[in-house]
Amino acid sequence: MATEVDPVCGMQVETEGAQLVSEYDGKTYYFCGKGCKLDFDEDPKRYLDPSYQPSM
Repeated sequence: MATEVDPVCGMQVETEGAQLVSEYDGKTYYFCGKGCKLDFDEDPKRYLDPSYQPSM
């Protein structure tokens, strides 16, 4: 199964059938929970900054 990393917390998320997703700058991002998705949607640049360190 394909997985992606939740950009907010760093958890592995299965992409197949995922419901918590966001599109940003032409790419799809996957989230483990609603809170991570909401945080990302508020400020995607923060979580995509190379200096950001995800933490659970």
